Amino acid sequence: MDLDKSVGAPNQKIRMAVFDVAGTTARDDGLVVKAFRGALQSMNLNLKEGEGDQMIAYVKETMGHRKLDVFKQIFEGDIQKATHAHELFISQYLQLVKDGELEEFNGVQKLFDNLRESGVAIGITTGFPRVILNAIIDRLAWSSHIDFSVSAEEVKNGRPAPDMILRCVELYNKKFHADLKLDKVAVIGDTKSDMQAGVAAGAKFIVGVRTGAHNPQELLIGGATHLLNVVANFEVIC
Repeated sequence: MDLDKSVGAPNQKIRMAVFDVAGTTARDDGLVVKAFRGALQSMNLNLKEGEGDQMIAYVKETMGHRKLDVFKQIFEGDIQKATHAHELFISQYLQLVKDGELEEFNGVQKLFDNLRESGVAIGITTGFPRVILNAIIDRLAWSSHIDFSVSAEEVKNGRPAPDMILRCVELYNKKFHADLKLDKVAVIGDTKSDMQAGVAAGAKFIVGVRTGAHNPQELLIGGATHLLNVVANFEVIC
C-alpha cells in the first residue's frame, strides 16, 4: 500500500465521502489535549503523582472516540464527575476555536467542492458534541461546502462503532431519495477508531491520513485500505 495512492478504481466511483474533523480536515495541533488539561485544572483534582500523565495518555490513545465516553472511562464510571469534566472540556475547546487556534488543512474546501462537483456528497463526523461541531463549521465557513454533519452525541454509539457513518448514509438517502450502499462510501480519518468505524460500517474505502493522532501502523491495524500524507490528496477515479 503506497502513501498518497489515489482512492478508487474504474467503474467504482463513490457517491459519498465521510470525513473526520480534528486531525483530518482541521489542524488540531494538540488542542484536544490542551482543552483536556484545562478541564482537569479547573476541577482542582487531588491527583496522585503520574495520574495526570496517565489520563493524557488515555486521551491520546482514544482520539476519535466520543469525548464523554472517554471521561467516563477516566473517572471509572462516575457520571457526575465525567459530565462535569466534559462540560469544562467543551468550554475550553470552544474558546480555542473562538481564538482561531483551529484551522483547516490546506486545500480542504477545494477538495470538498471538487468532490461535490463530481457527484460525491460530503459528510463530516466527529467525537465532539454538536455545540463544538457547529462552532468549527462556522469558524471554518464550511456550511456551504458540505452536505451532512453528524456529532457523536446524535447517535447511540460513538466510534469505533459505525453509527455516525450509517447516520450519514441515512441522511444521504433521505436528501437524494436514494438507496446508497456502503460499497459507494469512503471513510477518511486520522485515528485507529476512524478506521475501525469504517470497517464496522462496511465502507468500500477506508482512508487513513497521517496528519493526526495515530501513526500509519495504527491506521493499518485499524483497517485502513489506503494511506495519505494529507487529506487534500484524496482523489476519486471515475
